[in-house]
Amino acid sequence: MIQAGTVSVGSLAVWPTAVLLTDPHLAVVGAGPGTTLESTFARGSGRYSRMHEAAPWATVVRSDLAQGKRGREDRRVGLATVVQVSDLHVTDVQNPMRFEYLDRYNSTGHRPQELLNVQGTAALVGRINALTGGPATGRAVDAVMSTGDNTDNQSGNELEWLLTLLAGGTVHPESGAADDFEGVAASGLDEYWQPDSETTDRYKRLGFPHVPDLVKASTAPFEAPGLAVPWLLTMGNHDVVANGMLENLNYVRDWSTGGRKVFSAHCDATVRLAARLDAVKAGDDVGSLIDTVARAGQTRTVQADERRLPYTGAEFVRLLHEVRFTGAGPVGHGYDLDAGSDRLFYSRRIAPRVVAISLDSTNQAGGIDGSIGRTQRDWLLRALAEAADDYVVVFSHHPSWAFDNTARDPRTPDDDRFDGGQLAAILHDHPQVLAWVNGHSHNNKIRPHWHRDPKRSFWEINSASHVDAPQQARMIEIATNSDGTVSLFTTMIDSDAPARTSYDDLSLSSLASMYRELAHNDPARADRSGAPVDRNTELLLADPLGRVSAV
Repeated sequence: MIQAGTVSVGSLAVWPTAVLLTDPHLAVVGAGPGTTLESTFARGSGRYSRMHEAAPWATVVRSDLAQGKRGREDRRVGLATVVQVSDLHVTDVQNPMRFEYLDRYNSTGHRPQELLNVQGTAALVGRINALTGGPATGRAVDAVMSTGDNTDNQSGNELEWLLTLLAGGTVHPESGAADDFEGVAASGLDEYWQPDSETTDRYKRLGFPHVPDLVKASTAPFEAPGLAVPWLLTMGNHDVVANGMLENLNYVRDWSTGGRKVFSAHCDATVRLAARLDAVKAGDDVGSLIDTVARAGQTRTVQADERRLPYTGAEFVRLLHEVRFTGAGPVGHGYDLDAGSDRLFYSRRIAPRVVAISLDSTNQAGGIDGSIGRTQRDWLLRALAEAADDYVVVFSHHPSWAFDNTARDPRTPDDDRFDGGQLAAILHDHPQVLAWVNGHSHNNKIRPHWHRDPKRSFWEINSASHVDAPQQARMIEIATNSDGTVSLFTTMIDSDAPARTSYDDLSLSSLASMYRELAHNDPARADRSGAPVDRNTELLLADPLGRVSAV
């Protein structure tokens, strides 16, 4: 084992990565379909490469915070199994208030795979439904938790699509003009992938394929089975502010639901500033703003659509309580209809000895990073006190290193804001907290949070986005080893889509496979899967509650 002293990351004291790559006492029940313990997917070499099945990933035992004891696999008792999905970014690619034209500056303004996001999400739901149990404990999935950025543009129609995917029903990923696709994928512009067209574009010069009728297939209705297990939601910045960064002022509503879209802009510094909308104030004329942004490019008239109106927190909670979106439950999916529109955080028992606490780390003052306010901090202290005899997993959208947006939130303007270091200190003060699970970074990363009292240490599990490669979710098994230690097993899972798609096949599963292939070939791609220590792991902890009998 590798050991060293503590290091400082921001205001957090953490133990540096210390791993045991092999452990003869590690045992798993079985790989199970779709887990990366069985196999995974990889792209070949070259500019644009087809996908193929690849060798499985091993489980890495991490002893950063506690040492494993011999024979624990025979004493192990599964307490809960949770599947974390994160940053689904269910996207209406025809929304006028999308910033694809900034892709050349920020590399995430346009993702070619977003055209098939809804179909790809359906395949992820299918994989979760096929899981037979956790590979380490065999315990069936108790709950699914989506850790924010569930939608991309905070649009009402995106929320409807998301909830239908999770609850089951007919999904029709179309907006604007019913007979005319008005997104960049059918714009004829060289800077975007034009799958239906035989003409060359920037993406086809990189090897992207010509796929006739793909645009039409991407908006066709289909039946979604919905999750077969209970599911919960956590809010992300893309769920509460426009484009994940802009305060919801009048121009957001006008632009999102209006009839003008910017398709291209040759941005100099002035236009980029306008595009970021740093200086926009309530009441600004959206038409003049669009003219400014596109002065050196082009705008087009598109079909206005009120369904794209940004949803509020109250509308989000109300929809979650509608019968049509109950699915496998629970009613409200964690949220309390009577708690008020500003209370987007909750505590729910997900197994007999395990409690999930979901935080609202978003800030409606704008900006992509997070924090929590004093009101929520005080509630969290009460929730942790009430769960003193349970194992606790805390969920949020933002990880500790992106927990620094301490501007006053307009929902609670009198509240001080608390950053990641302050939140970590609270979690250290409550030894029943085993893990802080989050997303936002679009990368896999697992960090130990060390405390001099071993029972007050915890793990931070940060999981990548499903909109970017490798397009995986994470299974988290909580187990007591009945020897004074607890193990958290994290296992990455792939969506239920074949390795290789046929461009002549526009079925739902083939579109989901193409979604993966496009993401792996996105010119802005980066290796977001993390190191082996950030993927399939056994994370050891001192057991804060002592030995627990089977439940």
